[in-house]
Amino acid sequence: MKKLSMFLVAVMSVFVLSGVATAYTWTDTYNPTDQYITWGGSYSYTHDLTNNSPPFVPGQDLIYGYSLEIKLYDDKKGWDEILGGEVVNIDLPGIISDGGYNFSLDNNVYGWSVAGLFSLNAFGKYDVTFSSLWGEFFFDSSTLVAKGEYNSVPEPATMLLLGLGLVGLAGVGRKKFNS
Repeated sequence: MKKLSMFLVAVMSVFVLSGVATAYTWTDTYNPTDQYITWGGSYSYTHDLTNNSPPFVPGQDLIYGYSLEIKLYDDKKGWDEILGGEVVNIDLPGIISDGGYNFSLDNNVYGWSVAGLFSLNAFGKYDVTFSSLWGEFFFDSSTLVAKGEYNSVPEPATMLLLGLGLVGLAGVGRKKFNS
């Protein structure tokens, strides 16, 4: 009986350890090839981590932090140049992360929100919309970097073969013990 309980503990350990989580970073870059945004114009897009390799699997993997880098650049013409540059409203998931930004650099990194973290974990997607409040500019690209845990799940056939092998070993051990 003691050997049977030891065997069951070993089998359970194999099944528990087979889906070990490892730290992982998913990166998704959206590049629309220099999208021109006019005065009052807007643009929307979605980062999708479920298309990565390996893909983010909602409900199985976990994201605990992320950052978003948006590359905008000036068109170098018009009244906005004379009056102080461009102002863009970035609309991200959640209320707190939204706001107007006066950009003068090519790259702007934005923080995260609870709603954004929920959207990434529940769906693997992150929606972004931005609008020109003042001036015209170009949208170059956007990069979402999410950090979390990737849970590799073994395929069922492998687990079945492993289980059958362990049962066979137990049967051989039991036969030797009873002889």
